Amino acid sequence: MTAAPRDGRPSDIQVREALVSFQDVALEPPFVISGRPLTHVSAVTVQMSAVTKDGRIVDGTGAGMLSAPWAWPSSTLDLAGRDQVMRELVRDLAARLNEAAGFGDPFTLWRPLYNALDDVLEEAAPRANGERIPRLAGLLALGPVDNALHDAWSRAAGRPLREMYTSEYLREDLGRYGAHGVGLHPSDTLTSPRGTLPIQHALGVGDPLVPGEQAGGERSLEEWIRAEGVHHLKLKLAGDPVADQERLRDVHRIASRQRADIRLSLDPNEAYTLPRLAALFDDLERHDPEVLSAIDYLEQPIPRDEHADPVLLRRLAARVPVLLDEGYTRLSQLETLQEQGWSGVVIKAVKGQSHAMITQAIARRAGMKLAIQDLTAVDLALEHSLGLASVLPVSWPAVEYNSRQYAAAANGELAARRPESVAVRDGQVTWHPGGLGLFGD
Repeated sequence: MTAAPRDGRPSDIQVREALVSFQDVALEPPFVISGRPLTHVSAVTVQMSAVTKDGRIVDGTGAGMLSAPWAWPSSTLDLAGRDQVMRELVRDLAARLNEAAGFGDPFTLWRPLYNALDDVLEEAAPRANGERIPRLAGLLALGPVDNALHDAWSRAAGRPLREMYTSEYLREDLGRYGAHGVGLHPSDTLTSPRGTLPIQHALGVGDPLVPGEQAGGERSLEEWIRAEGVHHLKLKLAGDPVADQERLRDVHRIASRQRADIRLSLDPNEAYTLPRLAALFDDLERHDPEVLSAIDYLEQPIPRDEHADPVLLRRLAARVPVLLDEGYTRLSQLETLQEQGWSGVVIKAVKGQSHAMITQAIARRAGMKLAIQDLTAVDLALEHSLGLASVLPVSWPAVEYNSRQYAAAANGELAARRPESVAVRDGQVTWHPGGLGLFGD
């Protein structure tokens, strides 16, 4: 691991212990992504104990989600095996943090783990039948450990996190992450907390649009709009331009009957090539211009490991912003995204608060677009995601909240703590900012 800078701050903390626990979350109904039904995810909680420089003991909590089908879609292991490996990675990373000597702010304590992540994954390969564990899976494992650091740090200082991402509390600026980070601190780009958050309603490929469309009795899009007033829709695409155009047309027609302010974002989940996407948008422009005008952005349309043709990607981005999601696994990518043709990136709290803060600051200064998603987050992970969304300089205001559709039972404790944050009215939830740590309590 690399050594932390020697100069410190009075607000620095030192980790004493980090305990990890897991919860199996069933998705009912399953969430269909690129033809694959997602039926289970794992929620992670890290309880951390830390000490301040004046000897006080403080606690911090970090939460995250482990979604093996999303982070590790292909493997010789079944989903249960991949989930188990990811759980063990969380324990490994928490143990490495426990062994880290000295005091620091969350970024200096997290960075050695982030820098060593490739080595950690290589060491864990025997647990995965010797195959390479994707870095994205490692980021999800590191996320809750990192989140607990930020929570403990804020509670130790007795100050809200958004006020602490400055030179007064941080040892260094973000210059090590690229030229745009020189002289920049995360608080420089954060916004005043928003008290209301429009939510983004997810629509899987097989989700019903009108009542009675499916025998299972799932609530249809029409019923969701009537009940909650949702008007930001995130559509999963199948990768077939003809079928997807028809689906888009049907969704827009049905949704627009209920709300005149319908907005769409599209998530093909890597199912397209750029030429096929160009054909889809050509047809939308010719036959469904009202649908095209309602689209805000396009998320990770091509396979995560594919190097897109910059010319084709820029042509597509000129029609609709194109954001990197699954393919964003290294902060160093921020330096070259724009020249590669990408419009911006997706931020997920489950990748960690440090990752989110660095991404938003550098992307904002570079003029990139930002959206926030949550990976079907529940309970504490959802609470963190909502709080993060309230201060991020996002390009579109809606925040993903699809656990109410697929795992509502897992949000029972959050509903008891913050009923206003889970009850959707007129397409939005209420958020009361303030307080300490990641959860503002």
